[in-house]
Amino acid sequence: MLQDRVISILKRSSADQYALYRLMGGTSMSEITRTIAELQQKKVIHVASYRKSKRMGLDIPVYSLSADRRDKLDVHSLLAGVTSERLVEYDFLARNLVSPLKRANILDVGSAGSALAQTIREFGRRWQVFGIDLAQGCDALMDARSVGFRDGVFDQVISISTIEHIGLNYNISDEDGDTTAMQEIFRLLKKRGSAIITVPYGKGGKPEHRVYNRKALGRLISKFSVAKKEFYRYSAGKWKKCSQAAADSTNSPVPLHFHSNACACLLLEKQ
Repeated sequence: MLQDRVISILKRSSADQYALYRLMGGTSMSEITRTIAELQQKKVIHVASYRKSKRMGLDIPVYSLSADRRDKLDVHSLLAGVTSERLVEYDFLARNLVSPLKRANILDVGSAGSALAQTIREFGRRWQVFGIDLAQGCDALMDARSVGFRDGVFDQVISISTIEHIGLNYNISDEDGDTTAMQEIFRLLKKRGSAIITVPYGKGGKPEHRVYNRKALGRLISKFSVAKKEFYRYSAGKWKKCSQAAADSTNSPVPLHFHSNACACLLLEKQ
């Protein structure tokens, strides 16, 4: 049984998914990824640390049987079988959440249909996490353009691949829905509060969502100070970190379920 083989290896030493792949000859990477996710859900294995992938520029989790407290959110259990932008978006989010040692109010805009808000809630025991959406499956049904909270109540707001849809779904036609939502996020944040925002970037677009270029992205985030900005493009079957200029010019084909062939990940601050 694959689970028993993984546990046997981790009893001897911690290992990442690539080390497990090498040690378990004849087993595909997808099988290993699925087995890791199953064992994490059962709380049998845990993320002990991270190593930096020089090739992809991403943090790779290293697993062990120890349940020592982590200082970084583990989102990899949410990514089993995922090939879309979430691979880089969730990694960026995990690296830029507020400290788990800090008491904080966090708002997840567009949380329906995702286990992300609950995963964050379980990780940050000192955090109050609230998820909103216009669809069922969140803490409250709220329109991101007019959120029912007072000014300056949140330490951090996150919105993963959501802003580009606002004003274009649920029989709504509001071309400025995204900028209105960003103004609301600014209003909801405390002074020195931060926002983690990811959006599709590059060329093209679809009726159900926007794709931002350099000018449109600048306009979208104009009220904020940019603390961190990362761009990724899909090339040769992988998401790879790149410069904004490279993301501007990317025009490679991508699977239909992707939003675009590049992605912008932003950490914004309210000064």
